[in-house]
Amino acid sequence: MADHGMTDTLLKKVKIYEDRPLTPNHISLKQMSLILVAYLTVGTVCFSLIQDQISGMKTNKILDAVYFCVITMTAAGYGDVGPETRLAKSLACVFVFTGLALGGFVLSKVADYIVEKQEILFVKAIHMHETNGPNSSNDILKEAETNKAKYKFLTNLTLILFLMTLGTLFLSLVEKLSYFEAFYCVCATITTLGYGDKSFSTRAGRLFAVFWILVTTVSLAQLFVYLVELWTENRRRALVHWVLNRKLTVQDLEKADLDDDKVVSAAEYVLYKLREMGKVSNEDIAVVVEGFKNLDVDHSGTLTVNDLKIIESFESQC
Repeated sequence: MADHGMTDTLLKKVKIYEDRPLTPNHISLKQMSLILVAYLTVGTVCFSLIQDQISGMKTNKILDAVYFCVITMTAAGYGDVGPETRLAKSLACVFVFTGLALGGFVLSKVADYIVEKQEILFVKAIHMHETNGPNSSNDILKEAETNKAKYKFLTNLTLILFLMTLGTLFLSLVEKLSYFEAFYCVCATITTLGYGDKSFSTRAGRLFAVFWILVTTVSLAQLFVYLVELWTENRRRALVHWVLNRKLTVQDLEKADLDDDKVVSAAEYVLYKLREMGKVSNEDIAVVVEGFKNLDVDHSGTLTVNDLKIIESFESQC
């Protein structure tokens, strides 16, 4: 009965963990947009002020400054425009690193999202297995949301193909390139190769490029993120299936029995599985246990309100 009550309590805690926001400090799309606008605004002002220190074909002072800022941020670097003086080169160095850091920050947030999803699914999978038995494995695999990852990947792939088609047609009609050269320029742009033999040289072309380059380069990066997510979803399904269906041995029970009382509680079982999956290490467990011992001032083996009151009373006296 005690173990059953402990399991129910633990399941409630898992439900709380599952329902918590995936990223408490998540930066919204609006905030990221404001950061991007601020980056482009500062870059445009800086590069427009030193327009005479930038070589290449000129169309419009402000437009050329925005265009130069965008190709610097995305590392497209066609070579059709470039800094000439030390001041211009110094600014270019600052903005290229800042732009790459901004892009890396966005991708790191996406990576954090994927990792947190994995953790939540794993903890949920263990407790669904404990509650419903081995037959719940199919329900757990459905929770992996592989189809959702696939749909995101296919949607982004469709967007990339549309943008590539749009860019090819625009370069062909406006920049007067052949369809093959236009497609070649599109591929060189979205992959940030930027050989420089083909680029946007007209005013209309650069106005189009300011938006098109940003959208396509970010979309391509997202495409690879979704591809990795789709791959990890498949691996996760296999891993969850293995964890839930692997036959426990006596050695497993001995390893899971942290307090050496010859009985493995629900908490010990979950902790053992998390350690087996590499989610936590022995060092992590040791640190947490030490923190528990410091809080358990009455040495009862549990944490109560009385423990906290004793600690507060001791701290107030000091």
